[in-house]
Amino acid sequence: MLEIESLPDKKSTKVLFSGDLSVSQSAELQQQLLNTGEETPNIEIHVNRVDNMDLSFLQLLYSWARGMKKSGKNLIFDFRLGEEFQRIYEQSGFKEAFARL
Repeated sequence: MLEIESLPDKKSTKVLFSGDLSVSQSAELQQQLLNTGEETPNIEIHVNRVDNMDLSFLQLLYSWARGMKKSGKNLIFDFRLGEEFQRIYEQSGFKEAFARL
């Protein structure tokens, strides 16, 4: 699930991912992300309350975030994952990759 909220200061967009973040949701998430974050200079990305997550989600999120960073956006990441998903996030190398953005 993806929720997008423009914060009151109009300079930030909050993007919240939760629930099923697996390959079965990738196409829908990708479509929703295409027009997200263009209008504000700051983007907060929150990932929490995850029921299912795989590498396809992390790849999709990283690709989108990298594009946003290249277009000059300031990104803030907040990953709050359960033990199993935290292990996937760390062992896949995405934790370091997101830290470098």
